[in-house]
Order: sequence, then C-alpha cells, then structure tokens
Amino acid sequence: MTHTMTADTTDRVTSGSEIPDTPDPDATTWVDARPFRALVCQLVSDTGLPWRVLALIAGVSPATVRALVASGTDQRLRRLGIADAWRLYRLDQQLIDGLRKEPAPCDELRPLLWALGLCGCQPHDLARFVGADVPTVRSLMAGGSGWCSRLTLIRAIAACHAWGIDPTALPRRPTARRRPVADGQRAA
Repeated sequence: MTHTMTADTTDRVTSGSEIPDTPDPDATTWVDARPFRALVCQLVSDTGLPWRVLALIAGVSPATVRALVASGTDQRLRRLGIADAWRLYRLDQQLIDGLRKEPAPCDELRPLLWALGLCGCQPHDLARFVGADVPTVRSLMAGGSGWCSRLTLIRAIAACHAWGIDPTALPRRPTARRRPVADGQRAA
C-alpha cells in the first residue's frame, strides 16, 4: 500500500491510500475503512493473534477495531479517522515479531494472569490467551522466574479487556520506597 499526501486532505474524505506521514490528532480527515479492514483481517490470519491484541499493538481503540472487522455489513465502519488509519497502516509482521523478542517484566504479567484466573479462566485458557504452555503459566502465577515477551504482556492485557477486567486497576508489586529523611539529615 503506497501513501501520498495531497494538499486538501485535512477536511475531506480520502481514499484509503492517501495517508499523511504523520497524523494530526485534531484533523477531521476520514479514509475509506475497507483497506484497513483487509489489513487487520490479513494480520489476524497470518499471525493468529486476536483483533483485540492487534488493536492494542497499534494503539487503536478496541471498539474501533471491533467495528472495523464486524461480520455484519450494517455494523462495519465505512470510514476510519486518519489517526487510527495511520496507526493501523504501520502495523506489520516486523513490528509483531519485534514484540515477540522484546523482554517484559514478568511481575507485570503475574497480576493479569491472577485476575483472569480469579474470574474463572482455566490454566489451559490462560496459556492460549498469552501464547504460552500451561506449565509456564502456572510457574509465572506461582512467582517463578521466567522470560516474558512484550507480546505476551499485550496478549494478557487484551484477554483482561475481553473478560471485562481493567488491567490498570489491578494491584501491582510495590516498588522500593525511600525512608523519609528528617530535617538536617542526608538521605541514605
């Protein structure tokens, strides 16, 4: 897909192939949603990742991507905001592969797995959600050390969204705190 910038893209509907190099968050430009629907469906097919995961990777609202790939033609988006189109346009296999290789702290994954488990997810479902095997999931939940990728973390966040869990509301492991310093003393 090539993209070209035209002089009057700011306030009109453009075709899906006319994407500016950088999005203007205040722009009222719309693009045809069909090429982006095809892109997301192709990535779902090629990667095996759910659309919710692709939405999080791209930084697009899951509700927007859900409407984009909806099965009924009455529910589908006909046009897409330029900022969301720009984010989806940059979503590709190379980015996803990079997230598979990028390490992430397991301490961030653990509360997500526990929240899903407490909502009724079985270990084999958790493993499928995050793309790991059951022994790895159990080890991580038990506090074991292991290697977690950024993609694993994103998959767990997407699973939480699907189950109605707000990942930002979950308790996190406390960070080391400094002791209060009394007047006239130096910090340790």
